[in-house]
Amino acid sequence: MDYDKLFEPCYIGKCRIKNRIIMAPMGNINMCDPIGRPSQKMIDYFVERAKGGTGLLTTGLIPVSYGVDPTVSEDNDTTYFPRIDGSSRTRLSGWRDIAAGVHAYDSKIFIQLTAGLGRVGSPEPALKGKMLKSASINKNFYVPQLPHLPMSDRGIKKIVKSFGQSAVNAKVCGFDGVQLHGHEGYMMDQLTSAPWNRRKFGRYKNKHQFGIDVVREIKKRCGEDFPVIYRIDLTQALKECYGEEIFKKNFKGMERSIEEGLSFCKALVEAGVNAFDVDKGCYDNWFLPHPPAYFEDMPYVEEIAGRLKKFFEEENINVPVIAIGKLGKPEVALEVIEKGLADFIMLGRPLLADPYWPQKVREGRVKEIRHCMGDQEGCIQSFILGGHPCCTVNPYTGFEDVKKLTKAEKPLKVAVVGGGPGGCEAARTAFLRGHEVTLYEKKNRLGGQLIAGSNMEIKHDVERYVSNLQYQMQQLEGDGLKLMLNCEVTAEELKDKYDVIICATGLSPIKPKIPGLENIPHVEARSLLERQMELPQEAKKIAVIGGGVVGCELAYSLAYEKDAEVTVVEMLPELMTGTVHANRSMLLWLMMGKGAFKNSDKRPLRVPVKAFVATKAESIEQGMLHLKANLKRKNPYTPWSTLVPENIHNPFDKKLDPKQVEDIKIPVDLVVLSTGGYSENKLYNELMAIKAANRIYAVGDASSPGRAWEAINSANEVARFI
Repeated sequence: MDYDKLFEPCYIGKCRIKNRIIMAPMGNINMCDPIGRPSQKMIDYFVERAKGGTGLLTTGLIPVSYGVDPTVSEDNDTTYFPRIDGSSRTRLSGWRDIAAGVHAYDSKIFIQLTAGLGRVGSPEPALKGKMLKSASINKNFYVPQLPHLPMSDRGIKKIVKSFGQSAVNAKVCGFDGVQLHGHEGYMMDQLTSAPWNRRKFGRYKNKHQFGIDVVREIKKRCGEDFPVIYRIDLTQALKECYGEEIFKKNFKGMERSIEEGLSFCKALVEAGVNAFDVDKGCYDNWFLPHPPAYFEDMPYVEEIAGRLKKFFEEENINVPVIAIGKLGKPEVALEVIEKGLADFIMLGRPLLADPYWPQKVREGRVKEIRHCMGDQEGCIQSFILGGHPCCTVNPYTGFEDVKKLTKAEKPLKVAVVGGGPGGCEAARTAFLRGHEVTLYEKKNRLGGQLIAGSNMEIKHDVERYVSNLQYQMQQLEGDGLKLMLNCEVTAEELKDKYDVIICATGLSPIKPKIPGLENIPHVEARSLLERQMELPQEAKKIAVIGGGVVGCELAYSLAYEKDAEVTVVEMLPELMTGTVHANRSMLLWLMMGKGAFKNSDKRPLRVPVKAFVATKAESIEQGMLHLKANLKRKNPYTPWSTLVPENIHNPFDKKLDPKQVEDIKIPVDLVVLSTGGYSENKLYNELMAIKAANRIYAVGDASSPGRAWEAINSANEVARFI
């Protein structure tokens, strides 16, 4: 394909961008020192994407509301956010280094400034006696029992002034413009949107006013030629997602309509905004602004960016529109530009997965792109749990400062057993370092457990990743790398033939002991997926035992693809514990029958998936599954709320009394077991016992059951070490 249109120079204000590709803002959490000065980690992270050919980069959110919004600060006034506010020059050196590094590769960089977190901030300050703040009285997103009180007009004006100071600091450091963080339900959105701003008095009862004041303050401090991008959710889309009843009960029947969003954009243009990047949704339907793998490509570009673009044409407004939302396939990005739906395309996770996406597209090497598979474990869940942004499929993302791929001092003979994502990463990395590598895979295809997982329609991103993984490994095959498919090896066959053996042999499923299970058709989840979810003819009522993410994905897929009546049984108090909020909330939304993942298919499930949490499968008798369900169990279907990490104490969370249970019986034709697995380390133990090589390692699930993130990163770590 001819992708030249993606590489046309364009302007935002008077700032010339060398192509139409913009890196989306993604929080640079914990990429700074405790006072907020950018670290070498953050500098190298951005410079790497500039090297890859991105025209414009934007930083993650940088709060300007210290002293007003307590959720942006930590103990002793430290912060996990980078800072550029105030008059202190202590923090500026890191920002200057970022700008200089990016400019060296003819890329531009804008700083994303945010008014703070408000109701979507961590509730911890309240537990330490501080008063949480928002636009009006609002519930904390994580702990709804904690209220946020309205900020005073004086406090809001202080934030406005801080925007101006922060912007001019960025300009002095060499930044090319500002992006305002006005979407997704953060503080700026709270002050400018109906769901959260219910002020009756004062300057900011006008929901447009705060955004207008901020833009004018930046222009006053930095000059009219200093460009400003405004990031906005054209609508929160709460009614669209959940329906009238839930919309009124949970959200007071309030949201920004698309018409209001268009009007607000026009007012912001008059105030001086030079471009808009535009999406939909908020924290309460986080699967929209952070589209998980389940969505098809560009799930709302036409209705959102395209609608704004058309509105500007009708109003004779010449301001660029930036489209965002699953545009990682080059042909999809090109389609957005060719159809005139937007002037720029914005990529977030695709540039974490492969910083050289632009360069590879420009050179026609699209099959070499390492694609994001949408699990969001590295880019989001990592920093929620106290880490920093990284990437499941690219182990160098977020570690550009410390992880380097260097040639080995002495070439070694290396065997890798297992061709899943971890095994492929180990083989690839060892080969690129100059070792002689043989990869053994007992099946006829590389990809490991991801192959079975990709057999569900909602896992199309994983299917693409597996396909590209196969292609890229085959491209490397030759002198120094052998791919031995359909080849299961023993410890004796490997003994004394290699200097290093890396076991990436995955895991084996755990089969729970349920009395009577032998008397009814049953199957393990992975086995069912491997046979393309082929069901016995009589299987109409299916019970999935295990409500982790795999069990829930399979339950929805059986209901959607096979039109089965499905019930999920989970022993824990919640479904999908430990799954990133965007993915978890979307899957709950799908399971409860409120939406569809296909752009062309608005059909919800004929019969929503039933789910029992805090429930144990006791026995099976005469086609009936007997359950012991806790009487105080929660409603599992609340995708507008999230699970609090276990290291955050929630004093309002009451533990269930295990003695308060009820007996429930449900009819079943088939039982699917999705209860996890244990490390398949038999080969590793045998290799160690006979001392088959000088160095023997187990990586990924073969070491400890985990996710693709752990498998790929541990494999890369070992392969860079040998």
